[in-house]
Parts: sequence; structure tokens; C-alpha cells
Amino acid sequence: MEEIVNITTFDDDIKIYQLIDGFRFSVDPIILVDFFEGNPEKKVLDIGSGSGIIPILLAKRKNMKNITGIEIQKESLDIFKRNVSENKLEKNIEIVYGDVKEYSKSNYYDYIISNPPYMSLDGKKISENENKKISRHEIKLNLGELIKNSKRLLKPRGELFLVHRSFRLSEIIKELEKNNFSPKKIKFVYFDRNKNSNLILIQASKGRKNKLEVVPPLFLEEEGY
Repeated sequence: MEEIVNITTFDDDIKIYQLIDGFRFSVDPIILVDFFEGNPEKKVLDIGSGSGIIPILLAKRKNMKNITGIEIQKESLDIFKRNVSENKLEKNIEIVYGDVKEYSKSNYYDYIISNPPYMSLDGKKISENENKKISRHEIKLNLGELIKNSKRLLKPRGELFLVHRSFRLSEIIKELEKNNFSPKKIKFVYFDRNKNSNLILIQASKGRKNKLEVVPPLFLEEEGY
């Protein structure tokens, strides 16, 4: 069973269906797309597309014309297809059903973007339904696998854009450097100015050395998110 969500705050012409009992996106993919910078004519891959919010926002807000979204969960994939059709973006967005670890287009994409599962498996019992578990926890794809496969699928000097939990920053940088990525830009995100950062936005380059830029932070409530 599905429900319709009309994202009037950001793009009132976008209509997104989501599973009532499944994983539902929040502000994370929206701020990630706002953080993204790219040439509209070049190829971008979204890893773990879910309902398709990132590809749809890339097409609508960034005018990207050659977008691929890959999703491993059939339930989410069906919603993704419906959302692309509803928003009349079939010419802009290619939908792939499968595991990115088995996806064959090596050295193909100019950009990769992802709002991946944040939580590593630590042996604790997870009581959520299957769709939520896979979307939130590193069951099908962990951080190392995400970055390793991003390296494989990106062209030389391609760019990777991620949103993730701030407490995993050191691990993220370690995995990036291990896979020949150089962090280019980091933005810390705060739900509350008086508390620690909750999220980070990261841009990294494959096979190119960068001078890391830590850009001004994002305070979600103050910025109207």
C-alpha cells in the first residue's frame, strides 16, 4: 500500500509516492542534491535510489539529463518507476534493478551520488521490516563496498558525492583514501546550532589530489529545510 507525498516546500511540481510501511526519505537526499555540482550533459549514477527522490531532484533542480538510478529492493524499485513516470522523466532517468556490486559499467560515469545506509551491523537485533532494515543498515552494501564500487564505476577524475552520519567521518576518509579518492569538499550539517553535527556532505575526486575545502556549515532549521 502506498501514499502520495507532495514536496511543495522545495519543488511544488514534484509528486513522490512512498511505501507507508517502508523506508521514507527525510531531508538527507534533498540537501545532498543541493550540495551536488555537475555538468548537466554528463552521466550521473545514484546508488541505492529507493523511491527515486535523488534522480528526480537531479533532473528537476540540477537539469541533469543522463541519470541512472540503481536499486536492489523490488518494492522500492516499483515505487521508483512510478515516480519517474508520474514526473514525466523517462527520457532523463534510467532505472536499474540489481546489486551495484554486480553492475558492469566500469569507468562509465562522470559522477556518483548516494544517500547510503548509515548504520553498520554490530550484532544487535534489528526489529524493523525488511525494507527499512536494508535502507538504514549495511546489510546489502557497506561503506567500504560503496566506495570501492564507486571507484570502479567512475571515470578517471570522476566525482563522488555522499551524505552520511558525522560520527563516521574518519572511517569515510580512510575508505576514500584507500580507494584512491581525494576528499574535495566537506560540509557539516546541524539540526540544532547548539548541538553536535548530525550529518556530513562530502565530495571526493577519483585519482586526483585536492586541497580539501571545509565549507560553511548548514543549519537546517535556519535555512528553512
